[in-house]
Amino acid sequence: MIPVQRVAVIYRKELLDILRDRRTLIAMIVIPVVLYPLLMLWLLWEAQAEQARLQQEVFIVEVADDAARQDLENIIAAARNPREPSASAPADELQPQFDIRVGHTPDERIGQDVPLRVELKRGVRPATRLGQLEIAIRYSDVDVRSRAARDELVSLLDEFRQLLTRESILRLLGGEHLPVASMPSADTDRQIDLILNPVRIETTSTASQRQRGGWALGQIIPILLVIMIVSGAIYPAVDLTAGERERGTLETLMVTPVPTVHLIVGKFLVVATIAMLTAALNLASVGATMHFGGISSVISAQMPIEFPLTVLPIILLCMVPLALLCSAVLVAVCSFARTFKEAQNYVVPVIIGSLVACVPVSMETARLEGTTLILPVGNMVLLARDMLQQNCTVSAAVVVLLSTTLYAAAAVAVAARLFGQEAVLFVDTGSFKNLFRRRLFKPVSRPTVAQAFLLVALIFPISFYGQAGLSAETADQFLRLLKGLAVWQFAGLFVLLPVAVCVYFRIGLRETFRLRLPPVRAWLAACLLGVSSWALAITFISGQHRLMPPSEAMTKAAEIIEGHINATPLPLALLLLAVIPAVCEEMLFRGYLLSGLSSSLRKWPSIFAAAAVFATFHFMIDRIPLTFLLGTVLAWLCWQSRSLLPGILFHVLHNGLMLAIPRSPGVARYLGRDAAAEASPLPPAVLWGAVLAFVAGLALIASMNRRASSPGSSSGS
Repeated sequence: MIPVQRVAVIYRKELLDILRDRRTLIAMIVIPVVLYPLLMLWLLWEAQAEQARLQQEVFIVEVADDAARQDLENIIAAARNPREPSASAPADELQPQFDIRVGHTPDERIGQDVPLRVELKRGVRPATRLGQLEIAIRYSDVDVRSRAARDELVSLLDEFRQLLTRESILRLLGGEHLPVASMPSADTDRQIDLILNPVRIETTSTASQRQRGGWALGQIIPILLVIMIVSGAIYPAVDLTAGERERGTLETLMVTPVPTVHLIVGKFLVVATIAMLTAALNLASVGATMHFGGISSVISAQMPIEFPLTVLPIILLCMVPLALLCSAVLVAVCSFARTFKEAQNYVVPVIIGSLVACVPVSMETARLEGTTLILPVGNMVLLARDMLQQNCTVSAAVVVLLSTTLYAAAAVAVAARLFGQEAVLFVDTGSFKNLFRRRLFKPVSRPTVAQAFLLVALIFPISFYGQAGLSAETADQFLRLLKGLAVWQFAGLFVLLPVAVCVYFRIGLRETFRLRLPPVRAWLAACLLGVSSWALAITFISGQHRLMPPSEAMTKAAEIIEGHINATPLPLALLLLAVIPAVCEEMLFRGYLLSGLSSSLRKWPSIFAAAAVFATFHFMIDRIPLTFLLGTVLAWLCWQSRSLLPGILFHVLHNGLMLAIPRSPGVARYLGRDAAAEASPLPPAVLWGAVLAFVAGLALIASMNRRASSPGSSSGS
């Protein structure tokens, strides 16, 4: 056989082997043929959607007085009248609208709440269309809404200028003597200038040099950070999973006398550390290059700009939850790979998925509010961008970090669960399906940590959307939304879904949800805690607000919700806001979640973890510390009594008294909770009585039989 034939035979053999591999074909065909075009189309669609959003925006414009407001309204009306709408769409869908208000806005707020501030310096009233008008526009060149509003207003002013010029020329051609010619200081050049330039526009940006630098970095650094973290985690994730299997050391590692969860957490922490080191080194390199390489000075020479490089370490620290999430996902995905090469194919969809999550938030119109607060990966990109642009709020940062931490915990738990499965350890072409075949599940008393965290991570964004959707203009709308929330979120997601998961995976319902009668002292403890916790909660919130006053928007939102609640009939309010939430939340957090955590964690880590997740689910940021403390007491009561019922009673009493006390005029006046008067501190007798009752309840919990305190074993430690 000649050398060419040998090469051809080897070539044909290796090519056929590769093409016979289904996973390789998927990586070769699905990713370039499907995912990349979808990514491009997604980016194009988002860009078009951003332009559409700007065209339909209502921009707030502030002026100095009512006369200026009337003048500007006349200008806009006169400029838009000649416009002919497109045949394909109504004119109001193609033109941004302006909400002209009288007021004064500090320059630093221009571009956020108020895109423009317009000052009509001098000139005859635009309604008469005579004389020369000078208009000063103050905007922010680092805010897309402010720039869009400026462009639209300048375009309208230009049309108004052309309209005045055309009318003046027509009047001259008609032989009419213009008033400007009779002005004492007018001459020929002045008259020509008044005719050709009846409107003078001056635009000034109020953005500081640091804001411009933050805006420039915010367009690049956040997405680069995501790419750096994901790319830095790829190699160690592949090496510690598929690499172990390919070297033949995975089986040996699995038979060591070390729990699987400890193995996977150790590997996962290594991957996360390498990912953060990679991101830190790349970020340091970018910052050093810009500072010492002269890039900053070159840009500053052309435009006054200052890069906020001191914010980069804070942003990097905030990226730790994202690194944990990406590392856990990569470890879980690479656990299915048989070889190093196959694992490399598996990580490509993870990279594409990260980029897809970044697409909607890469647009300048995207804001860190609403759904974007809990969008995995995308919320971290927006957080980094807002920190660079000095637009970040503490409440938004807390929600982003808590939600990403919850997703990371769920991903770690799932990765630990997968790593010890035979379907993953001895992976073949179809064995991963065994992870979902019910006939292969063995009956167990409680869910695993992976099952518990994965379910609450899936429920969290839906719950967040539901609670955020409670904003309503009228009390009737609020009541309808509240009824729907009680049915589909509390009853559906918090109760029926965990029960369905337990039934499918053959998990014991009685042990998971602690459906047993508690001792008498547990009932007494629940009563003492329930009748006293409302007073301590009110005092705690008052002290917290004195130390850290809530934002104006948060206070206004809370007042609106409180007004709607007070307008709801008390029996219905108690049912929808006290009884149903108490039962359903206890079923999910102190039932399903705490049982899952206790299957692998000890007592207090399980209690604190369940309380932290419980607090994260409450979208009122200022209530998170209080909710965490109440969740800790509820979980401790459930652990010690081995029953869910005392916690339900405690929860119902706490919520019910918080609702009922303001509705009782005599009690409310005595306690200083009267809605007609300013809230005052609780009377000392009431406060100290509540403290004593609460401490007595805690003492009863601590005195319960330690031997029966553990939910799944005879040890309560």
